[in-house]
Amino acid sequence: MFNGGFWASKKNLISEETIYESFAECAANIDYFDFTYKTSDQPIINYMILKNIKKRFNLAHQPHKYPGNWAGTNHFKQEGYQLIDPNNNQALHYLHWAGIKIKPGCPYWDIWKHYRYLGEKAPDDSELVPSQPGMKKQLWQQVKKVLKGQ
Repeated sequence: MFNGGFWASKKNLISEETIYESFAECAANIDYFDFTYKTSDQPIINYMILKNIKKRFNLAHQPHKYPGNWAGTNHFKQEGYQLIDPNNNQALHYLHWAGIKIKPGCPYWDIWKHYRYLGEKAPDDSELVPSQPGMKKQLWQQVKKVLKGQ
């Protein structure tokens, strides 16, 4: 699924209330949702989808040999806003950015941006890059986290 959280929120499939309920359930089950080692939010998103969206389809579990899908793979051929896997000459059904920070300059950025803003006016890339706080501010933020015990 392309941008699962974005898709679900646009379709009103997951309400803000459902998100908070899911957070509370996850927090109550620390054995299953241990974020001690800076794990991403993906397990919570997966949990919300599995629990709350009954009609779903797993694109990764299809019966035939399908093309690759990881955005970190640099051998895909781009045709317009579509990627082709040259290993089997098939178009990708989805693109997965696991472990890749989606920002201007990341692999296949133009495709991500095209579909993210499909039907809308896309902002300029410079508007999408958050400004980096100065070194002093970064250090102060780290000190505050340590003092709060985070």
